[in-house]
Parts: sequence; C-alpha cells; structure tokens
Amino acid sequence: MKIAITGHTHGIGKEFAEQLSKRDHEIIGISRKDGENIRRVPHTASLIEPADLFINNAQSNYAQTELLYEVWRRWSNWLPDGKGYSEIPPNKWIWNISTMMTESPTNCTPDGQDDIKMSQYRNQKLALEEASKQLQHKSNWPKISIIRPGGVATQETQDNSGKANVTVWVKSVIDTFTHNENIHVSELSIGHTVQRIPL
Repeated sequence: MKIAITGHTHGIGKEFAEQLSKRDHEIIGISRKDGENIRRVPHTASLIEPADLFINNAQSNYAQTELLYEVWRRWSNWLPDGKGYSEIPPNKWIWNISTMMTESPTNCTPDGQDDIKMSQYRNQKLALEEASKQLQHKSNWPKISIIRPGGVATQETQDNSGKANVTVWVKSVIDTFTHNENIHVSELSIGHTVQRIPL
C-alpha cells in the first residue's frame, strides 16, 4: 500500500513512517525538512494523490484543513456542480491527526503568551475536525477518520512525564485500524494512561 504522510521527519509523523515502512508499505514522505510546504496545497495534493492512505499530520495555520478538502476532492471524483461522482470513487482513506484539546477549551498559562498560540492551534484543529465531519456526511469514499492524540512524548528535550510513548501510541493507532477490518473507526482518541485496567 502507498501511504502519504505529511510531517514524516519528526514526532508522530516520523513514527508512523517508520512503523508502516517496517510493515512493507511504501511511504510518500512530505516534510518541510525535505523542501516541501503544505501551504502549497495543490502541489502537496498532487504528491498525495497516488497514495491509498493519507495521514494528514503536519499542521500550519489552516493548511491542514485546506489540504483535506483538496485531497478529498481529487479522491472522491466529486463533480464541480455537486451532482455526484464522475465515476466509482476509489477505495482510499484519510487519517486526520487532530488533538484531544478540541474536546475542551485551553487553560491560561501564567504569562498568557503561550495560551494565545494554543488557542489558535485548538481552533485550527477544530476546523479540521468540522471539515472531516462534513465530508464524512457528504460521501462514503474516501473514508475519513479523526485521530486525537493526548499528550505524546515526541521531543527528547522536553519533560515527557505524564505523556504516552510515541512508539507505543502510534502502534496502538495502527493496530486499532488494522485489527478491525470490518469496522470503520471514524473518531479515535488515545492518550496516556497511568494504570492499566485488566479486562
């Protein structure tokens, strides 16, 4: 399977690229480190178009949402007049990486500075989720899933206490989707747990 991943050289995107590559998938990596910029929406969508799965991970203002719409438009073969499909749509899938911060407003930081940035970040992710839901309602293909990370340890230089290990977190996401072939998971929130509850 061909899998396109934005932001594949860092953090969650890098871990997705590494784990999926080990499962013999072909990775189409799209990152600023490699000279790409998701704000160039039509160009980025043309790189993603040949893929079977798009992990919409990198975020830059509202470009993540704009990219979702452009890839959906290309993959759904939706006619510009809105009268349906030009042909049977391909079996493709979009994983939109959001955040658990969308579930409640952000708290103020002592200096108030970072709070503005986090509030903007949350609003950008809310836009991504709302767009995902609208497109899910519009057609069955491509499939769209919203994935919400909680705290995930992606940087060694930060205090990662109370955060999920990025390797374990990504494996949990992949396993959720690959072990449930007959069930479509439209929304998935996975965070850090302190104590495992035996089932």
